[in-house]
Amino acid sequence: MTFAYPQLIILLVIPVILLFWEWVRQGRPLVMPFDDVQQGRGWWLGLPVLVANSIPALLLGLAIILLARPLTYAPPKTQRELTNIQIVLDASTSMVYNTYGPQAGDKPYTRFHGAMDALEAFLTTREGDAFGLTIFSRQFIHWVPLTQDTRAIRMAREIIWPEMFPDEIWGYTYIGRALDGAITPLSRHAKGDRMIILITDGEGEDIGNGRERDVIARLRSHRITVFAIALNDQSFSPALETIATETGGEAFKALTPQTLKVVFDRIDQMKRVEIRETKPETIDCFEPFVPAVLILLGLQVLVLFGLRFTPW
Repeated sequence: MTFAYPQLIILLVIPVILLFWEWVRQGRPLVMPFDDVQQGRGWWLGLPVLVANSIPALLLGLAIILLARPLTYAPPKTQRELTNIQIVLDASTSMVYNTYGPQAGDKPYTRFHGAMDALEAFLTTREGDAFGLTIFSRQFIHWVPLTQDTRAIRMAREIIWPEMFPDEIWGYTYIGRALDGAITPLSRHAKGDRMIILITDGEGEDIGNGRERDVIARLRSHRITVFAIALNDQSFSPALETIATETGGEAFKALTPQTLKVVFDRIDQMKRVEIRETKPETIDCFEPFVPAVLILLGLQVLVLFGLRFTPW
């Protein structure tokens, strides 16, 4: 236990002196007609009276302790290290024109369906991190800003369906432009790690032949790690793999929904949730003293009815 105002503890000398004086003083002797007779002190009655007379000094001591504000340490808490994750999702029409994995039912299961299902599972796994969503094709749109409330991302599936956007202005796959654009929302958050998860089935018309170097330089300057997931069955783009590895991430192929789930699990293991223990905080510690104060106040009220030495 410690005190917020330890300098007040020195005042406890006052009630200690009062207690000492109360118990050692002789008081004023009472003169009776039979002075020649030896009378006992009467400890069986005097002791309760002395205890009763000590109550004000004890209350003063407790008041000084309460004014000094006793403190104790709360149990240490754990705090989750925040990771800011920007999902950069390919929303070109090829994501819905190509089936993905084994098919069941009347409606085709597309690459877009697989990406959204795996993403929603990942949101649950990394609950507590901040997520943002950027969709892209030829252009990019920051659909959901970085937030720990991921409901907007979960409900976006029908709204960002690739066929909702005209292919004339939304066609092609500009990965470099999308990654460069995703730097802006991440760089606004100074707290926590920064990560981009790129999900695409394209190769990227604006990367390759050294054009990716500028994007890599910007990503590294903002300490952003890129994990790239390709859903197509073509050879992996060397430029995209270079972006991932040189920023501290990795590039993956995920040709089936099962493989995509494994990829997200792998990313989760590579960027593990970090828990740190915070410094213990001090909190007020009045509980041990309040019952004693109430009991002494109650006793003081009772002794005022007559348990005291006569004043003559």
